[in-house]
Amino acid sequence: MGNFIELQKACDISAGLVPKRKEARSDDKVAKIYKLITLKSFDVDGWIDLKYLDNFKSIEILDERYLTKENDILIRLSNPYTAIKITDEYIGFVIPSLFAVIRIKKDIIDPDYLTFMLNKESIKRSYFKNSMGLTIPMIRMQTIRETKIPLILSNKQLIVSKIYNLMIKEKMLYQQLHLEKEKYNKEITKRIVIGGNKNAK
Repeated sequence: MGNFIELQKACDISAGLVPKRKEARSDDKVAKIYKLITLKSFDVDGWIDLKYLDNFKSIEILDERYLTKENDILIRLSNPYTAIKITDEYIGFVIPSLFAVIRIKKDIIDPDYLTFMLNKESIKRSYFKNSMGLTIPMIRMQTIRETKIPLILSNKQLIVSKIYNLMIKEKMLYQQLHLEKEKYNKEITKRIVIGGNKNAK
């Protein structure tokens, strides 16, 4: 597959914010209200579900390093270690310490290609093997920094990126279709029960 590169040689990698350190205890102490990324909002299939974000009342304007920027890559530090690339609709959210943030500093790696590689089962297995903690195994930051990614030609990276983005869109559409179908089936069942039983409420 060609050469490999350690992430720390091409990216800045850091942990998210510990929310309790900046959380306002009362409304009169609030400097700004942000949207906070949660585990529930971090969809295992590769996107952020906006309806599961939390409101975070901060005692101060937060450092930019704790806020999502376009092309950031977030990694969930606990199983299933999902990686998600930040697009323009996810900008400005607070990154809590449940996640690591990867910011590419050299243009030799495409962010979508890197996200695809980080979501490979082989990478996730290595994270699980090297994680720490008895109750909730967490990836060590150094493990992420030392992760080696195949460095293929830029044009091939872009091809992988396009395919990966199509995969994500397909999964999103399938999930939406599934939810709509569930609503439809429930409504049909409800009408049958009510229509077939005059005493049904």
